[in-house]
Amino acid sequence: MLRKAVSQHFSKHLVLYVPALVPLAFFFLAHGVTLLTLILIKSGVLQPGQGLHKIVVTWAVYGFLPLLLCSYGCFFAVARPATVILQRRFPEWPPAMLTLAGGTAYGVVTGLALLLLLASGSPGRALVLFAIGMATGQGNWFLYRKLTAAPPDVLQPQSD
Repeated sequence: MLRKAVSQHFSKHLVLYVPALVPLAFFFLAHGVTLLTLILIKSGVLQPGQGLHKIVVTWAVYGFLPLLLCSYGCFFAVARPATVILQRRFPEWPPAMLTLAGGTAYGVVTGLALLLLLASGSPGRALVLFAIGMATGQGNWFLYRKLTAAPPDVLQPQSD
């Protein structure tokens, strides 16, 4: 009964939960890599001064909130309006193409926002930040569209 109630709540409020899913996945991935790195350092496989551990811990602690904020902002400010605009302009596009285009717009803006917020400092780090933004945009938008099966409020023009 509890599982059914949670499932209904989740499906009713997808807009609140989906934009946080990929940032949470990156958060848990970063903490998992941190835990693995600590185990390898304690066992003597890795040396304590390596930069990987510092980068992953820094990302896990300080990168999560900017990614989460960018994800929510871009979900509402970019992905949903971009899909509506694309649907109006290109009505012959299949839903998969609209999902890909909306996710790309979401990912590009998320990646650019991360670059502005976190000031990468090197081309390699900038590429990683942009890739994280793209993965977040594509992943969240694909999941949202898959779970909602192209809801009418996103695809159909609003009546004025």
